[in-house]
Order: sequence, then C-alpha cells, then structure tokens
Amino acid sequence: MGSTATMKTTPAGVPAFSFVRGPVACLLIHGFGDTATLMEPMGSHLSAQGITTKGITLPGHGTTLEDFAKVSNQKLLAMVEAEYTELKDSFEAVVLVGFSMGGLLALHLATMRDVEGIVTICAPAFPFGGRIGEKAIKFVAKLGAPLGTRFPKMGFTSLSDKTLSHYLVGYKSYPSRSVLRLVELMESTRTVVSRVNAPILIVQSQRDDVIWKNSGKYIFDSVKSEEKRLLLLENSRHKAPIDRDRLLLFEEISKFCLSRTKKPGSTSGNQ
Repeated sequence: MGSTATMKTTPAGVPAFSFVRGPVACLLIHGFGDTATLMEPMGSHLSAQGITTKGITLPGHGTTLEDFAKVSNQKLLAMVEAEYTELKDSFEAVVLVGFSMGGLLALHLATMRDVEGIVTICAPAFPFGGRIGEKAIKFVAKLGAPLGTRFPKMGFTSLSDKTLSHYLVGYKSYPSRSVLRLVELMESTRTVVSRVNAPILIVQSQRDDVIWKNSGKYIFDSVKSEEKRLLLLENSRHKAPIDRDRLLLFEEISKFCLSRTKKPGSTSGNQ
C-alpha cells in the first residue's frame, strides 16, 4: 500500500478521520458518549509509524442525546463490522482498537470474524464498583429510562497537557436508556469473551475511576488467545488515549499492529 495521503472528513457534521499508510490497518473505535475526535492523537501517531488508521463515530454519537437514547447495541456492532469489512477488503491485516465501550464491541466482533488482532483500552468487564456497582447502575437506569432521566458524566478527567482538552467533545450527560444498554453490553460481552482467540493487547489504567479495577485482568483470564498481554498504565485515568501515559500507549499499540503483518512462509495474519 504505497499511498501516503491523509484525509479528515466530517460527514453530516459527525467527526471521522483516516490516514492511509501501510498494509496494516487499525480501526479505532471510541467509547460511550465520545466521538472519533478522542482517537485522533492515536491515529496520527500510528500513521507516522506506517500504519493505516481509520477513526469512526458510532451511530447516536456526536449528534443529539435523543439520537443517543435510541441507538441499539446491535446497530453499534453492525457499523463496526461494516467498517472492518471495508478495511479487510483493502489491507493485509486489520486490527481492532477499541477504547472503553469500543473495546467491548471489538471483543464481540472478534467472536464473529477472524480478526488479526485486538487492542482493548480500559474496556469495562464491569463498571466501577464491580458487580455491586453494576447492579446499582442497572437498577437506577431501569427506573429512569421510562422517565427520560439522565446520568451525569462519569469519572474525573485530569490532563497533564491541557492543550488536549479539545479532544473531549463527547456528551456531558447520558440518557438512562443509553446507560442501560451499556450495562447490557457489558453483560453480553462477559458471556462471549471466552470465545475470543485472536491475538490481543489488553490495556488497563491503574487510576481508572469509571470501570472496575480488575476489568483488564478479567478479560485477560477469559480470552482463549494464545498470544495475549496485559499492559498497565500507571499514571492514567479512564481517558487513556489522551492522558499521561498516552505516548507509551501509542507506542505499544504501534508495535502490536506492525507485528500483525505476515511473516515469510506464514499462511495467516495471526502468525
């Protein structure tokens, strides 16, 4: 893939980007309530390493809370699969890189398609507080969904580099219906994660105050991948793609993605 063209588009006002570089492509999947904008610094770094990157904004995101409340998990996963298929038609290997909820969607797709690699970043096996926290959130969300109530934005974002704050363009509150679907996505992911066997890099922030502190280990212990690694970020909170350890994160993802290329004599991108 010899092209070095870059492109940034916002179809219908929704952020999206792509950097066309080498034969390995990364599909960058943002988290709950975010947009592709959060993943732009990562996309820029990966492209500088010769990796093609595409950042998408999921349905219901980057528009209105009314749209957000209506979108289903099935629609989210369908878009990820469609974007993966499009990349797979053009590139030697495609790696799914999912942040938070995006990591859950990547794990689901890995049970449906023979992906070359997965990176999950702060993907929640459970929300903050573990099973008890999940039960509490689900109870409140079920009560609030028919009433149209909203949850405040979760977690504390502390950026060492304040110039990165413009990447935080997601929703500032969440409809109860959306929160309920997020809990349901966590529940369904736990039922299928043991079917994942693709090479995987699992990233967990040690200071994350949005998801369960052992989420990364849960995913690591559950997947059946022969090639798997758990990377702990010592200084970051939940928004790891723009937090203190971001350069370490980007470099580790770069190495993982570049290792997906076919070796001489191999027959699979997983070799």
